[in-house]
Amino acid sequence: MTDAEPPLPDHRRILCFGDSNTWGFNPNGSGRIADGLRWPQQLAENLHERRPALQWHVIEEGLNSRTWLLDDPIGAARYGADYSCSGRRTLMTSLHSHKPLNTVVLALGCNDCKAYLNLAAEQITTGAQILIHDIRRAHDCGPRAMPVHAPAIILMTPPAIQITPQSLAWGFEGADEKSIAVAELYRQLAAEMGVIYFNVQTVASPSQLDGVHFDCSDQALIADALAELIAAKA
Repeated sequence: MTDAEPPLPDHRRILCFGDSNTWGFNPNGSGRIADGLRWPQQLAENLHERRPALQWHVIEEGLNSRTWLLDDPIGAARYGADYSCSGRRTLMTSLHSHKPLNTVVLALGCNDCKAYLNLAAEQITTGAQILIHDIRRAHDCGPRAMPVHAPAIILMTPPAIQITPQSLAWGFEGADEKSIAVAELYRQLAAEMGVIYFNVQTVASPSQLDGVHFDCSDQALIADALAELIAAKA
């Protein structure tokens, strides 16, 4: 007679799928915010403190210039790269690469506000709707105990973009008003589709250095607000 295997630890796996503000772009131009300071990493630490009986694992899946649906070769070229900026093109691979997943944080829409992409706030929101559908149809990507159940989804707004010389150079003309309109449309979409809404604009503001990215001091604010949402649902 053999001893029964011990139960698996109660893991909670969270995929943060976003753009440069998930990657950790430092608005001072120095590159990536240091390990341990970026909001996804601070999210894991915050959750451990709130719910220590659970084992939290947060996955950073951020990409500079990532959009909901569109490729942006101009945006990718600014980082010396040639890659697809379409979130939809890479989402399914990320889901299957990192499954099982309890929660997916969708943090996109900022780059969709670029003027040269010619998207209205309503069209940007449709991109969010499409990726929410994609997550729900992904095969066996849900929690370990119930993989056929889709992971919970948190729809995170883009920042309230500010018009600065740098944001204009990146193509964000008119994005100050558009990003605020998108946040309200995300709220409506989240209610319609039964996902969790997180308006980061009420928590943190992008740095005045570039008007787009959160600086080091705001990372903890974002992590704390997200942790409150996630811990309440765990």
